[in-house]
Order: sequence, then C-alpha cells, then structure tokens
Amino acid sequence: MAWDRSQDADKYEAARLLEQLHSHWWVLWGPGSRLFFAFYLGPRHVAPLSAATQRQLDERIRTTEREAQPHRGQ
Repeated sequence: MAWDRSQDADKYEAARLLEQLHSHWWVLWGPGSRLFFAFYLGPRHVAPLSAATQRQLDERIRTTEREAQPHRGQ
C-alpha cells in the first residue's frame, strides 16, 4: 500500500503546534524516518534534535533551552 501525506496529518499538525510553542525552533515531521526534528534558529550552535513523539521532542527542546541558560552567579 502506498503512503499518502494525509495519513500523517496529525504528525504534521503536531510539528506545527510545537513550532508555535517554541518560536526559536523550526520543527518538522519526517515521514520517511517517522521522527520529529527540531532545528534551533537562534545565535548559538545547537545540534538538531529528533524524537519519535511530539512529547519527547517537546521535552528535548525544553531541556536544551534550560541547559543553555546562564547559571546565576556566573
């Protein structure tokens, strides 16, 4: 059976919603890999992130942003 883009409509919508939630990230759904990808659009070099689920990618983005924040007292 051939794949059709409409079969992943929920995944594309999830990627769009994540991108709205995280304005410094470009978020994509990869139908061939069956993974979500996030690319940081800010001034620092951040390796692309990937995850199998919307929730996992959301957590990875949040973790990456927390770790990038300067620590108080430094």
